[in-house]
Amino acid sequence: MGNRWIPGACAVVLMAGARAWGADGADLGTRIYAERCSPCHGDHGRGDGPTAPALQPPPRDFGAAAFWKDRSMDGLRTVVKSGKPGTMMPPFEGVLSDTEIDAVVESLRRFDPTAAAGGSAK
Repeated sequence: MGNRWIPGACAVVLMAGARAWGADGADLGTRIYAERCSPCHGDHGRGDGPTAPALQPPPRDFGAAAFWKDRSMDGLRTVVKSGKPGTMMPPFEGVLSDTEIDAVVESLRRFDPTAAAGGSAK
């Protein structure tokens, strides 16, 4: 009789956890970016994270219009998944699921200064 509240409490905890972690891909991508990408690329994607000064070559600046020129979402997905040889960009295949990789790549669009003008990566 004293354990009847357990299923209800579990449901509340699960719902709160889902909300905290983000229920949609944009929230998921933003969360993963903050955890995995911002130490190098910075909170605003400018390549100025706290570890950036120690990295050669420096991390990409996602806020630069030149970065987005001729850039495709598939190309970005490949770099996140496989890493970038000759840089400190590690591969995230096996670390992140395909869904998580897609979410973080999609979240990069928020840094695209040409997006408002219709010049975003496809």
